[in-house]
Amino acid sequence: MGAGLIQELTKKINALNTTKKIVRVTELSTLSKLGGYRQRAESAVAYYTTILKSLQQLSNTISFGAGEGTEENIAILMVTSNRGLCGAYNLEVFKQIDKLLTTLPTDANKEFIVIGNQGQRYLERKEQTIIQTINEPLEAINLEQATILTTELIRNIRSGRFDSIYVVFTQYLNAVQSQAQFTKIYPDLPEAEVATVTDELSGVLDFEEQDDELEYQLLENYLCGLIYSMLLYSVASEYCARRIAMKAANENTSERLDESIALRKKSRLQQATGELIDIITGAQIIKEEKE
Repeated sequence: MGAGLIQELTKKINALNTTKKIVRVTELSTLSKLGGYRQRAESAVAYYTTILKSLQQLSNTISFGAGEGTEENIAILMVTSNRGLCGAYNLEVFKQIDKLLTTLPTDANKEFIVIGNQGQRYLERKEQTIIQTINEPLEAINLEQATILTTELIRNIRSGRFDSIYVVFTQYLNAVQSQAQFTKIYPDLPEAEVATVTDELSGVLDFEEQDDELEYQLLENYLCGLIYSMLLYSVASEYCARRIAMKAANENTSERLDESIALRKKSRLQQATGELIDIITGAQIIKEEKE
């Protein structure tokens, strides 16, 4: 019985050691990628902020946005993970979706563009309308794909299909913290300090194109930079959540490993003690028989 228990504990310890190595490698791998995605996201933010200023300057003289004041047809871009092992990352996004749906008009037509199969499954369970699904890992989505997505959004805005656009994503804050949220990216423009157009800068807005065409060009560039930065922040947030989950898993594995090693040591000691007692008892019996 003792030998069988020790054998089982040895197998368990070997398995835990293997699991610990895998978890540790995953944790270090995700940690090494965090900085790169954060820097790329910040670069995208700088880009769309510049475009936003030009768009706001142009919008001072023209009416911005179609379907102004109405929200009959709403597009919602939902960014989730395509993989597990990232704790409550997707759960927090789902909570924001539920919160957003309670704030929108109940009779509005809501159409979802979903990134990640986790989000697709959730919306299917809620019987929401999904018009596009991107089932690629977040880190595999590049600027070209973000541009294609934005171009399609602009086409639907111009055709009148979408009155407003929302994005539900996870904002990366730091290496140990992120926050799921939803934000309206069209037709509302965020408040930003815009420099007054002086004589020196007035030529910046001199274009041959019609004003409405220029507006949509700037809008497309702005939304592309904005959406791409949100995707990159979501990637960084996913890696952040996965690193935290792997760290917790590593600590849990270490605790179980220590318990198993201590139990095996105790079992071996009990086995050795039992064998010693058997030897002593046997020797005593033989001695008594001789006497």
